[in-house]
Amino acid sequence: MKPSDLKWWHWTLATIAIAVVVRLATGGPLPFLGAGGPAPAAPPAASPRPHRAPNQGPSMLNAVTVPDIVVERALPELNRLTIEASVANPGKPVALVDQSGVLIREIARALQAGVSEDSDAVALVRVLVATKGKDRTGKEQAHLPLYALDFNAADLFALKPDQARLAAILGLATNIVFNGADAHDAARQWCAVADNQAAAKRLCGIVATAKGV
Repeated sequence: MKPSDLKWWHWTLATIAIAVVVRLATGGPLPFLGAGGPAPAAPPAASPRPHRAPNQGPSMLNAVTVPDIVVERALPELNRLTIEASVANPGKPVALVDQSGVLIREIARALQAGVSEDSDAVALVRVLVATKGKDRTGKEQAHLPLYALDFNAADLFALKPDQARLAAILGLATNIVFNGADAHDAARQWCAVADNQAAAKRLCGIVATAKGV
């Protein structure tokens, strides 16, 4: 039989036969017989934080033991852990914000070690930072609120506390809310330092656009 004598269905059968041979040789699914079922789902991304049941480990209040930093309250609220803490006031605005970075570093360290206020439900961590000093009227205050910092819990669990710079730690914040103009001014002076600006672009962007303070 000459090629010119072949019918269209001859060519179709020959094409299918060749495709079957190629697919069997390469281990692929057979043509026109389905694709061998749906493609397997991609494995879930590894979580940067361990599984943790609630009420396991020491309280956050006792887990942070750095001098001049005190965690005064740790309250789980649905998917958020709110932590109230105070830091020493070194007397310089930039150094004061750096103290906040030390606080966040130690909170991350405590979370990674395990504290009773943490659980798998916690996705967000809010830290209310205060210090001791004079208020706007010049009166000494034992607890002078500065700002609230928000973090993704996963970022704090992925942090390497002994390696990260304070500016990079503060740069993990997803939001900052100021208690007053003095705290805002301190953050602006901190962000005016080139190295801090480079390491905490997102945070400094929020600081620069903050209104009402």
